[in-house]
Amino acid sequence: MAVDFTEKSKRFQAIDEIIASGKKLKWDKMVAELESTYGIKTSKTTFFRDIAELQEKYNAPIDVDFETSGYFYTDEKYRLPRFYTDENAAKAAKLIKTLMDMVKNNPLYKEAQEVFESLSIENHDLSTDRIRISKKSENDRIIFVGAPNYKVAAETWRLIEKALHENRVITFDYQSTTTQGLFQRRVQPWQLIFDNGNWNLHGLDIIKNDSRRYTLGEMQNLQLTNEIFTLPKNYDFRKMTRGSFGCMCHKDYLDFKIHLHGYAARYAKNRIWGENQKILPDEKNPGPDAKNPGIILSFRSNQLYSIRHWTWQWADEAIPLAPKELVEDWLKKRESVNKIQID
Repeated sequence: MAVDFTEKSKRFQAIDEIIASGKKLKWDKMVAELESTYGIKTSKTTFFRDIAELQEKYNAPIDVDFETSGYFYTDEKYRLPRFYTDENAAKAAKLIKTLMDMVKNNPLYKEAQEVFESLSIENHDLSTDRIRISKKSENDRIIFVGAPNYKVAAETWRLIEKALHENRVITFDYQSTTTQGLFQRRVQPWQLIFDNGNWNLHGLDIIKNDSRRYTLGEMQNLQLTNEIFTLPKNYDFRKMTRGSFGCMCHKDYLDFKIHLHGYAARYAKNRIWGENQKILPDEKNPGPDAKNPGIILSFRSNQLYSIRHWTWQWADEAIPLAPKELVEDWLKKRESVNKIQID
């Protein structure tokens, strides 16, 4: 059964408030107050059906006073969870469902759904798979889009989930972007990161004694060992970098300075890219777009690899000024492109 978050939710909220007030009103007085105080018109049949549903589905401790025939809560502290009865919360639930659909088909999705359902006392009717979003146009006004999600093998998920839960070292064969061929890795799995459509494992490469990120879809021959490790206090990727450019980072921090103009400048102004960020007008090189004149974006970061790609993707709207590692990479790419001959 789909959860009804519309008129029924409003009635449930109002009935809950009336009963919790301790007035002990009889059914006809409650129907009258629903209309006079809350602007909700309801029939005798609908009212009794609502009371029965609140008792059966939500375990609401509703009883009738022997002397006054008025309704009251046998548990004075009980209140109907607003998660069901608040219309804005219902909209939030639908957005959560849409966002969770982006990371479906893995154990983390299942766990998130279980937490989502645990907020409910309606026998799991709030499962994200059971929320029905109507085809009304207003329900398509807020959406989430992103890169395609690479499907990871179920066995990979099972082993990594167990390794994370038990702090177990894992081994797997992996080919990085900087090496040729597969090499076995021995890793303490610290954290899973969802970045641009891919799941990445953040952990300690035991052999190199350094933190690394590995794409789950690239792992082969994954094995769970019996070696237990202690999770370090500084394991969190977010403590190692701001992460503005994805999940790739390095030990060394560098000071970046990039000229941007046109749409790239407009895009960059409204975001935080690194520590000590400054945005100043580039008066010497305003660029061809008068509406979006040139700026100099400065910040400190340890994500050189990703910043190289980010800068290059803006083509002629971004020119690196520092550090030399970024400038040299950009010049090398430009030289390579200029050599390409297109018939």
